[in-house]
Amino acid sequence: MDNTEASASIAGYGFQFERALYRIFHSTHRKALFGIETTDDVAEIIPKKGGTLSILEQDKHTRTDKNPVQDSSRNLWNSLKNWLNKLDALKSEHAEIRFVLITNGTVTKTALASKLSNAKTDEEIAEALKALKSQAKKLTKEVKVIGTEVVNFDEALLKYVIANFELVDEMQPDDLKEAIYTALQLPSHLEKHQDLILDNLTGRLFNDCLDVWRKKEPFWTTSDVYFTRKQLLFEFYSADDWSARSQENTDYKKLMHENEHLLLPFMAQLREIGIMDRTIEKEIGHYWATYSERSRLLKLGKVLNEDFDSLEEKFCKEWDGVREHYSNEESLPLEDFSAKDHKKVYLRILPPDNCEVSMGRLKAKHPYFYHGTHHHQVNDDGTKHPIHWMKPGVTDA
Repeated sequence: MDNTEASASIAGYGFQFERALYRIFHSTHRKALFGIETTDDVAEIIPKKGGTLSILEQDKHTRTDKNPVQDSSRNLWNSLKNWLNKLDALKSEHAEIRFVLITNGTVTKTALASKLSNAKTDEEIAEALKALKSQAKKLTKEVKVIGTEVVNFDEALLKYVIANFELVDEMQPDDLKEAIYTALQLPSHLEKHQDLILDNLTGRLFNDCLDVWRKKEPFWTTSDVYFTRKQLLFEFYSADDWSARSQENTDYKKLMHENEHLLLPFMAQLREIGIMDRTIEKEIGHYWATYSERSRLLKLGKVLNEDFDSLEEKFCKEWDGVREHYSNEESLPLEDFSAKDHKKVYLRILPPDNCEVSMGRLKAKHPYFYHGTHHHQVNDDGTKHPIHWMKPGVTDA
């Protein structure tokens, strides 16, 4: 059995929370306060030099094509009544008050709500007030009671509300979400996570409200909490994007096929020191996987050339340290190393169990990247920190 009334109410509350997030992330005032179900559906209080600006927002969501704020609708007249009832108290507390009516429905230009919203000059405000009073006479049943209360307010208060009233219609869910995404300033690499990020922020706002409402207190907040949350979500969802891809997700197979006849220096040196062919084949895969990933990261701007330089400098120093240790261990000068000695040094360079390396913010924890970067340095093709697996001219006597 369907409960359409309940689902309509929930959709309306969802719209309200989205509107609250819209205000939070569009605000340019760091000390602004935001409320939900306080002075209005959504409220914003902005501190200014001459006093505070209070913005009261009524949200009217519809699941049909019908205008939810028609001239004779309870939604419109009740909103006006609520604002007028609060106006004296609000004016004593704030320097300026604005009234906003938001709906996802379509409101025609000739509708009363549009006339009220478009009235800016004294003459237009007077005409809008005249239209308001005229419509009040046409109301029936319970809406007539509300309308009578509205037009019986002091004329100065009525004109104040009209002068500071704004209608925003056709605020469709997709448009509202897009506006929030824009305000979040999502980096391009996080666009694929935008729905999850928005859901998380909406959930956090909802839970914060529940915590306060259960204490029977009004919910007011600043934007800091949600901007901090946004940044944490950015970092969380960026974690994978700041890690090198696995070897299988690179183009190494394609590059190996395209360059199968290319004899690279590191390959020749590995053969010279006696590394088995099947191992060399694996190392060729490591090299091209690293080549592919380096190219991708540099193109995306996630890693700079300077970051690779720092990594290669680190590897070069480690390689030199291993050679020095072996040289002293065997009491054998570097220049007297044979192919077997170079092979032993190479085997000691093989990546440890935890071979994670850092380049700026990016982490590379795959063994292929460790292998392939060393082979790139052996090739001495553009690196500032070349190494070798076997010095040219060395033979295994």
